[in-house]
Amino acid sequence: MNLNPDPNDSIRLEALAQQATGYALHMLRNTGSVPPTAIADTADGFIFCMPPGMPDEAAKDRFADVARLLAIAHGARAIVMVAEAWVRMAEPGIRLDTATPPSQSPDRQEMVVLMLEDQTRSATGLLPILREGSGAFQKFGQSPALNFTSTSGRFTGLMPKHMPGASEVAMAKAELLKLGMCVVNQGFDPSLN
Repeated sequence: MNLNPDPNDSIRLEALAQQATGYALHMLRNTGSVPPTAIADTADGFIFCMPPGMPDEAAKDRFADVARLLAIAHGARAIVMVAEAWVRMAEPGIRLDTATPPSQSPDRQEMVVLMLEDQTRSATGLLPILREGSGAFQKFGQSPALNFTSTSGRFTGLMPKHMPGASEVAMAKAELLKLGMCVVNQGFDPSLN
């Protein structure tokens, strides 16, 4: 991954992050939560994909595979995975306890995590979720700028490293159709917030 991208190249990922942020805000205001979602930036606009649920590790792996197929089938220029998660942040000078899962830690923070990538770079965005005493969503807290860094994990490496050929695109589209997935809605109107 190129960790020192041309500053002009970040525009696409920043636009995708804005789209994902608008989507997350809409979902939190209207449903109280954000389902795991992949959003692909394509020549035809933004394409959204949500699994029916992710109850186990196998379902998470399948969703990552579907996001990879989506990127190939629709010629994605960039993709973002949007997920609500518990996060623990390291404080300066204090070692982070990695033995305790964030979900079980008393100092956890509820966030929407944006994992963005194009063919050469990746970035992570964190949107702190602030809730009222009743538990209802109030607003996002202060969000740091996108962090361009090298990442690893299940929901990384979703973009193909080369331009897929026609046969790869056809195979990806056929596989998505076999899975019962077809594009019926593109884009999200942030004015719905």
